Amino acid sequence: MSLSGALPPDWRLTPKERDLFLALVRNEIVSKQMAVVVLYGTQDRETTHSVDVFMSRIRHKTEKHRIKIETINRTGYRLVDRLVWAKTLKLDTPVEH
Repeated sequence: MSLSGALPPDWRLTPKERDLFLALVRNEIVSKQMAVVVLYGTQDRETTHSVDVFMSRIRHKTEKHRIKIETINRTGYRLVDRLVWAKTLKLDTPVEH
């Protein structure tokens, strides 16, 4: 299921950052491997460090909007209050995983 709606332009997310943020809205947890697929369309394990960089950029760009992205040790990432954010941003209802 795809999410529709536009993220606020003042967030200034790049297309890849937007895709990764929407994956956080869509999924309870986004593993690093899942994030690599979202970003690059591959499961190349050598690129997982770049996931950390993308998450850092997303956090920096959205922090003033009180968005909190938690790091789940050795697993991945989770958007706190993701269902609330989906509703606030007027995105389609996320799929529960």
